[in-house]
Amino acid sequence: MSKDEIFLNELKRLYQDVLKSPPHFTAEKIRENCSINFLKALEKLNLIFKGSENLPYEKNSIFIYNHLFNHPYLEVDDGFQITLDSHFVSSKILYKYYRNPGFRVTRFSLEKEINHKKYYDRLGYTKVYSKDFTPNTVTKEKIKRKNKDFYVKAKEQILNGLGLAFSPEGNSYSTEKSPGIFKNGIFKLAASFEEQPKIVPIVMANFDKLPSEATFKCEIKPPFKISDYGITDRDDPNLSAVIKSINDDYAKWVYDLRKEKPFFRNEIDVLKKQIKKRGKESDLFVFYGSSTIRLWHHLKSDFKHLNILNLGFGGAYISSISKYFADLTAINQPKSIVLYLGGNDLTLDISDDSIIKKTQEIIIRINCKFPNAIIFNISIKPSLERINQMDSILKINKHMTNFCKKNSFVNQVDLFDELIVGGKISKEYFLQDGLHLNSLGYKKLKSVLNKNFNKHNLI
Repeated sequence: MSKDEIFLNELKRLYQDVLKSPPHFTAEKIRENCSINFLKALEKLNLIFKGSENLPYEKNSIFIYNHLFNHPYLEVDDGFQITLDSHFVSSKILYKYYRNPGFRVTRFSLEKEINHKKYYDRLGYTKVYSKDFTPNTVTKEKIKRKNKDFYVKAKEQILNGLGLAFSPEGNSYSTEKSPGIFKNGIFKLAASFEEQPKIVPIVMANFDKLPSEATFKCEIKPPFKISDYGITDRDDPNLSAVIKSINDDYAKWVYDLRKEKPFFRNEIDVLKKQIKKRGKESDLFVFYGSSTIRLWHHLKSDFKHLNILNLGFGGAYISSISKYFADLTAINQPKSIVLYLGGNDLTLDISDDSIIKKTQEIIIRINCKFPNAIIFNISIKPSLERINQMDSILKINKHMTNFCKKNSFVNQVDLFDELIVGGKISKEYFLQDGLHLNSLGYKKLKSVLNKNFNKHNLI
């Protein structure tokens, strides 16, 4: 069975599960089950999902996304398709990280769209009239009234703590022509709050393709408030210009995501340029690894007395860290190299022993190239996102601790225990995604590194 067939069958099962839900199930329960089933369907896809570190702690935010066509093959019933991008936002983002699929809007069904109506009636989403799917018999007054009702209800749901998933375009497009022109409504809604909600831009690409044709891509950009643009009134005459600016940003984001090179090449190219600018320095403290390194934005100020070079890149696996080693180490003998690696490899279909072996191999490789550099390997941190992999994390960390004890050129930095409070992972050290460190988490990491640096008289 092809990848496309497998994915379609998963979508059909999801669709039937919604329709056949027991009558006593509430719409909330059905939406939850739908999110769980969609997450299962996503397991069959090639997927790039970036930017979870940008998710706000506030779950009652507005999550906007560029709306894409569905591929005609992905039809779950006669004439009906499940919108992939909106379901993705509801399940992969809202349900996974906030434990609630949130509040969504769908259009009213046309009379002939029996399956569309059955599906969305069971999910219980609020409905509005869509320009291209409105019968001629429906009056303009009714359209305005129903659409106004949506904004009233949307405001109520946000005030009650629910996230709102919404596409500002009011229509769908191909990835190549996305986004369409943003309408004002959702931004006017955001501006109407006394305490404005955050708006979270979610960039989608290739959800209009078949799984066999392309990798589905999603990137979460940093959230903002309309007040960040000076808008505190829904009737502010400058609002349209602000929306156009956001729309223009989106066009660039979609294009960049669509054109992004595989295997982190975009980030690697940026890092190589940084290395070239820096020249060859002998007093460098090189930080090398995945997002835990990349997202340490205040790394230089945290160690302002040291000559810091941050070579972290997003989603890095040990294989990619090894692959780009030569490119990213075109430098003189550094004073020290700090590593964070292995965490992302837990998501791959490889054994713990393989992760341990590969970690040790890259450390030995580093030592061979820079024999005078003092190497520090940061233990894989515990995280809420990977709580089901705790046994693996503990095993890998234990083996790496023993490896470091036997090899004087490398030192194990124990971050793991620093993030455990009362025998449990402490949420206070993590961003909303439960994976990446927040400022308190980095403060812990800074502290434990300083202890190790002092031990070796590096500071």
